[in-house]
Amino acid sequence: MITVSKDKTFALTNKYFSYVFRVSPEGILEHLHYGGPLRDPLNVAVHHLRTQREVASNFQGGPYFSLSDTPQEFPSFGTSDYRFPALHGRNSDGNTVFSLHYKKYQIVKEKPRLKKLPSARGGDSETLIVTLEDPLHKLEVELYYTVYEHYGVLVRSAKFKNKGNKELQLQHAYSSALDLPPHEYEILHLHGTWSREFCEERIDVPKGRFIVDSARGTSSAAHSPFIAIVQKGTTEEYGRVHATTLMYSGNFSLSVEKGEFEDVRLLAGINPFNFHWRLKPGKKFCTPEALHVYADKGLRSMSHIWHEFVREKVSPERFRHKPRPTYLNTWEAAYFDVDEEKVLHLADKAKEIGVDMLVLDDGWFEGRRDDTSSLGDWTADKERFPSGIPALAAKVKAKGLKFGIWFEPEMVNPKSQLFEDHPDWILHVPGRKPSLGRNQLTLDLSRPEVIDYLYAQIDDILSCGDIDYVKWDMNRNMTEVGSAGQSKNRQREVSHRYMLGLYDLLRRLTKKYPDVLFENCASGGNRFDLGMLSYMAQNWTSDMCDPIGRLDIINGCSYLFPLDVTAAYIGPSPNHQNGRVSSIKTRFNAGAFCAARGISLNEEDIDEHKSELQSLIMFAKDTSEDFVGGRFDRLIKSKNEVCWQYTSRDEQTVYLAYFHILAAPNLPFRRARMVGLEANADYMLVEDGATYAGDALMQNGMPLPYVATGQVNEKVRYMTKGDFSSHLFVFKKDNN
Repeated sequence: MITVSKDKTFALTNKYFSYVFRVSPEGILEHLHYGGPLRDPLNVAVHHLRTQREVASNFQGGPYFSLSDTPQEFPSFGTSDYRFPALHGRNSDGNTVFSLHYKKYQIVKEKPRLKKLPSARGGDSETLIVTLEDPLHKLEVELYYTVYEHYGVLVRSAKFKNKGNKELQLQHAYSSALDLPPHEYEILHLHGTWSREFCEERIDVPKGRFIVDSARGTSSAAHSPFIAIVQKGTTEEYGRVHATTLMYSGNFSLSVEKGEFEDVRLLAGINPFNFHWRLKPGKKFCTPEALHVYADKGLRSMSHIWHEFVREKVSPERFRHKPRPTYLNTWEAAYFDVDEEKVLHLADKAKEIGVDMLVLDDGWFEGRRDDTSSLGDWTADKERFPSGIPALAAKVKAKGLKFGIWFEPEMVNPKSQLFEDHPDWILHVPGRKPSLGRNQLTLDLSRPEVIDYLYAQIDDILSCGDIDYVKWDMNRNMTEVGSAGQSKNRQREVSHRYMLGLYDLLRRLTKKYPDVLFENCASGGNRFDLGMLSYMAQNWTSDMCDPIGRLDIINGCSYLFPLDVTAAYIGPSPNHQNGRVSSIKTRFNAGAFCAARGISLNEEDIDEHKSELQSLIMFAKDTSEDFVGGRFDRLIKSKNEVCWQYTSRDEQTVYLAYFHILAAPNLPFRRARMVGLEANADYMLVEDGATYAGDALMQNGMPLPYVATGQVNEKVRYMTKGDFSSHLFVFKKDNN
């Protein structure tokens, strides 16, 4: 998979892509190709022509060679390249000029794991390690490139080493740089806010720089750490795509810059804004992993590559193809007003409707009556839970249910015993009154003693052995980012050190409790990224539980994430986020393809819709095997219609979900051309036994239900009259 020529051309190739670069005569790593697989990648043409550029600064005085238009693997600033660099910092002379030259390379058969950061798993892979150096200031940079035999993902990271005897300071420490040749490109990125995450936007690559980033201390709902540079006019089925994401959960930056000669540079890594790292002599700094995908058959092919890799090499192996339990969450049933008697009563309701698990949400710990107090004091409220959480969990499990519990470990209320005992354990700066978010302050996870405290508190609950699931919540972004545990000249390291502390805490907990299913939640999708996913097998996609509000969210999320790692539940109607009234059926269908499916309703709603809920939960349980490891496809997406397809891993069952948002009279007839079926096979529609040929479903399409506002014809398949209708088809493959 990795080959190297005598003149130091490096090629990483599998059946998905070739990635090629060389050492130029000046010792600079010059990028040559990242695209479809090449038969002879070591002999790829060098497209960067050496000719006179007027008013160009020639690199180190050499003729016809300027870094300002040279495609590079890891650019720095100050030696004729004026574009934004991957490396920028202060050297031992006090200036900011570094010049990295090739030193050596190594190929290893197994993928190295990052020591303190999450990293993709290896296996059937090779890793190229290229070492660059600035001999003047004794800085070494190791560039890591991992290529897999069976996956179309290239994994990159960088490691900085101070080999000298003077301190160096890092200000830009990106994980990867990708210089693409001039072309007509568009940018696809995902933006949003609370309850409107993963909104898709497409724009032409502008002259100058376009940046997707976060300075919130989280990867954020405002901008997902994902970007795709696509051939202009790319669709689901057509076009070349270069997509990038990060395995990191904190402040990130994805920078796209079109230079004066139309070349496009993509940088991915830690956000350089408010970042500064002191690199003492003999010390190292590792960047998070950046993951890259090249696909040449449109966005659908890109997503398939991401989904398979995330499932197999990122998400915890223990839950890789394990069906998720259905569940009843106590939040909308009781909010903060929970006690042991109510929880046990809800457990009986859960049994009545057939779910697998009861989840005790917020409100169970000492003094917690609303969101103004008690975060940080993770002991059961003695008045409402006199037997304690372990005893309650045992009682719920005795009823034949699994038991789950909610934590928000990273936060503390000013009104809490923890804050009273340790007021310096929060992120804060001297002389400033801390800002509050949801009446909360952020604990300083850059401090080992805080990590140890949280580990002990959570371990005390989980050690009873009856906890099957943990919902890990996080409900505010960072402000006043400073730490009493760090010196004055290391305060701009705090945000990253926080992430290292969080990852350490998650690593310790998930290692001790490998069978506990952890779900990542951050006011919905405020920290939905591959860093968190490497420890937690599923993510709460959004607090938006209205089904129509969720359609855009799930659609956008699916560009990167397989639905195996997502969760959804049937929430109240009218919806609490937008007031929309919708049917139980549509509320279920909007999350039907998520692996984890549940309910969060009050007792009255459960009783009113008991029969329908029982039927839907039975469907969810019967299909739970299908919704891990399968293939998700986006078929139709417009302002008024959405249609998705999901094919089970064994390809024996195919699901088609269709949503019609606003009703109107005299509408056109619609069909969905399905994908990935076996052309010569027949598929039986479960609801009426009709049989359809695979090639006809793909070429001619499946007729979609009609939304009628007047009289109906009994020979036509209709959806429910009115707004917000949906239909879920189930096809079984005929193997005769």
